[in-house]
Amino acid sequence: MSEEEFISGPHRVDQPHPELPQALADLLGRVTVAGGATGFTADTELETLTDTAQRVVDDASTRPKRRHILTAGKQHTLAGAVVLRVGEFPVERHRAEVEWLLVDPQVSERGIGEQLLDAAESHAVALGLTQLTLRARSDAATEQFYSERGWTERGRWPRSLRTGDEQFHDEVWLTREL
Repeated sequence: MSEEEFISGPHRVDQPHPELPQALADLLGRVTVAGGATGFTADTELETLTDTAQRVVDDASTRPKRRHILTAGKQHTLAGAVVLRVGEFPVERHRAEVEWLLVDPQVSERGIGEQLLDAAESHAVALGLTQLTLRARSDAATEQFYSERGWTERGRWPRSLRTGDEQFHDEVWLTREL
């Protein structure tokens, strides 16, 4: 996807397109290979990414929805996506977790991440939610990104994420009151 291409969105996914699972898996792969914090490593098999993307899309198709997906892209190529998972138990149904905020590395400087996060927050408010949570890999730029947007660090688990043989990162827990 070149810099000149028009990117539409964010769009709320109400009825997932049959090609969405593969498009989401492809985006997940591009972000992962570029070093993004997706929960996967660069050597994760495409089949694993595809199966995971299919489960996420299936959960966005159920009633009531267990997950909500918002996307940005051009035609059938995703430039970005955000996935919200609403609390399952009665004591957590007032909140959702931002499971993924994915932006294609080729267009990461175009503000798509901010647009998707804003859209996710607006969607959460429309759902009647009052809080968002997320877990992020420790990184100064990532932590600053969320802090500047009103997110608050609530905790940190040192060296809990292993991204390579001897490469560990803290997991940072963040919340955002809506």
